[in-house]
Amino acid sequence: MRILIVGREAPYNAEFFYKKAFSDLGNEVFLINSYTGISNPLLSRIIHTRTNFLKFTINSLWINKNLRARIDKIDPDAIIFFKGDMISTEVLSELSNNRSIYLFYPDTYKFPALLRGRLAYFTAIYTASNNKGPYYDMGARKVVTVPWACDPDFHRKMEIEKKYNASFIGTAYRERRRIIRNLGEVEVFGDFWFGFGVHSHPPVYGEDFVKTVNESRINLNLQASISVQADAPTMRTFELAGCGGFQISDAMHSLRRYFPDIVTFENTGELRDLIDYYLDNTYERDRIANRIREKCLSNFKYSDSASIILNNM
Repeated sequence: MRILIVGREAPYNAEFFYKKAFSDLGNEVFLINSYTGISNPLLSRIIHTRTNFLKFTINSLWINKNLRARIDKIDPDAIIFFKGDMISTEVLSELSNNRSIYLFYPDTYKFPALLRGRLAYFTAIYTASNNKGPYYDMGARKVVTVPWACDPDFHRKMEIEKKYNASFIGTAYRERRRIIRNLGEVEVFGDFWFGFGVHSHPPVYGEDFVKTVNESRINLNLQASISVQADAPTMRTFELAGCGGFQISDAMHSLRRYFPDIVTFENTGELRDLIDYYLDNTYERDRIANRIREKCLSNFKYSDSASIILNNM
């Protein structure tokens, strides 16, 4: 099958791992960077998904002026838009008339202003959410739950010295800042933490991400409240698992089904107690981390998730 991915071209993001997985499964895979010509993809995405500021300029973006010609040249059997936030409604409408187009939307349904009125153009929506109702309410025709995954070639256990008692890798926002402040000494790696009275470091990606996970005795997996509501364990959940990192996560229903041994918390006080307990119990911490890693490598590789997508086309 000839598969075209339209998304952000960057190392170690979802598009990177899925392109590799689809290719490993025997498909011919192409990728068009939907952020071509955009100097700050993160800022542009934040503005577009949360405001109407770019609403009247989106048709002028490179991707919307050139996508149709590029598609005609590649002539794919299926087109998968990853997030699709830079694609205009007009382009989607036109493509849906004679192409099989799909949406990979991992960010749950927290930006209804972007999704409503667009979902009906897609043959199917792929999402980490187990709560699929809101997608149907916004016009989706078919919604398929596709759990996040790890790549065994990349997410791996490293025998290196532990440097951090507890760490968190991810972008700062109010909910996470409140939790981290109440915990005390936690090393945080990500954007927008500076100046909030925490032990902050720059974001870590790629090999630096894997190394930081392996250097941490405890990896905090602070999932947004909308992810808990959507029952949508994040990408970080499976990457930590694949790296053999011990993690403590917000509780959600599907986590127990995906990883029966995972340690979860309901409130900050319980999280603080769990951190203290597992820092003092190295053997139990390692046993749990190894069992979760085995489960991830058996059931939640990117090739497994890519197969779910292919089987639902």
